[in-house]
Amino acid sequence: MHVRAPLKREGIMAGTRLIINFFFKDKTPLEVNAEFPRLLPAIKAAKAKASKINEGLPNEEMTVTVTYHICRHDDGDACDGKVEI
Repeated sequence: MHVRAPLKREGIMAGTRLIINFFFKDKTPLEVNAEFPRLLPAIKAAKAKASKINEGLPNEEMTVTVTYHICRHDDGDACDGKVEI
């Protein structure tokens, strides 16, 4: 991993943005949670410490989101609705 410059500079907002997308074939959310029991608590802990981009400013971005859904594209159906974690 390469970091170009210090993250804190006056008037500049820089930070680490982490985007993760997993697909677990033929597994329900309960099965994934059973197989990876530390995953959900780790995601919730990271979410609790994350902040919004430009928090409190008019151009605030909601970047602290975690959802899951059942994907049914391979079956030719629409995905289930997203559920917030």
